[in-house]
Amino acid sequence: MVAVTPVDPPASAREPSARGWSISLRGVRRDRAGARVLHDIDLDIGPGGIVAVVGPSGCGASTLLRLVTGADRADAGTVSVDGRTGAAAPRVPEVRDRTPPTRLGRATASVIAAARNAGAADPAAEAHRLLALVDLRTDAGLSRLALGDRQRWALARVLASRPRALVLDDALAALHTAARAEIRDRLVRELRELGATTLWVTRDTTEAAAVADELVVMDEGRIVARGCPDDVYGRVADAAVAEVLGPVSMVPGIVEGTVVEVWGQRLPLAHAAHDGHCEVVVRPEHVVLIGADAPGTDAVVEQTTFLGSVRRSTVRTVDGRRVLVEHAAEHRLHDHARVRIALAPVPATVLAR
Repeated sequence: MVAVTPVDPPASAREPSARGWSISLRGVRRDRAGARVLHDIDLDIGPGGIVAVVGPSGCGASTLLRLVTGADRADAGTVSVDGRTGAAAPRVPEVRDRTPPTRLGRATASVIAAARNAGAADPAAEAHRLLALVDLRTDAGLSRLALGDRQRWALARVLASRPRALVLDDALAALHTAARAEIRDRLVRELRELGATTLWVTRDTTEAAAVADELVVMDEGRIVARGCPDDVYGRVADAAVAEVLGPVSMVPGIVEGTVVEVWGQRLPLAHAAHDGHCEVVVRPEHVVLIGADAPGTDAVVEQTTFLGSVRRSTVRTVDGRRVLVEHAAEHRLHDHARVRIALAPVPATVLAR
């Protein structure tokens, strides 16, 4: 095992590369075995931007990446990189969740070679800096790297090549939680400094929200939501989006003008709605445990799951609704315990009954 120590690169190695390539998809369709995998996809990533894509298994995100890298061809529409299409388009490198080593050799040597080919003033120093950035602490032969170390190596090597665009297909999936978050943040800083345009597909919605300039939600080969992460997370009324971005509960309410009454509370509406009975869509983090005399509703605990920093409990209200509640990890709720819950004072999204 070899400990890798961060090394400050020469000034020339820290200078951003030429402006990132733009990536554009227009009316892109892809069929496979008689079934449509992608439906008329329109997507633009400006130079240096980071777009994160999330969706359920089979949503078409990996096929989308293959079209951008040139590994696959669209049946209709155009894919352009740096304004060029087809064979004239520059190849976009990719790091996948199971990136295979491309050659025999040792991890450090391959990263040094990539830095040298990219014109680094001191390829060895740049390679050691990038290996430290991804926390790769072994110089084993590439064929002997564990899956997590192989992902670290693939990231260091692609960064050493100073890409102007790249795609990441769950490229941090094999890292454990703490290391994944730290390396994710380092990777984003490096991509910003490089100015590399990035299409980042992940199954981790927290990761997607943390890295993205624009968050794209895909379902059944279609883009069903897009925008800044805050805006997309607010679209809990869209069932396909809510399912991907986390669980929601439905509770009864009554709309009156610009407010909705729920469990004796009056909350502002997130969007205009018709007066009358409705379903209020709530996320677990917007349901709070309250005292016996506060406005809200009584409920009985059905189950509780420990999630590390928080607990998520399922409770059944007096009107028979199941509601998810996220609360402090130290607040233990036992099955069948009686509790009282309310909604946090945030704008409410409602659906007509």
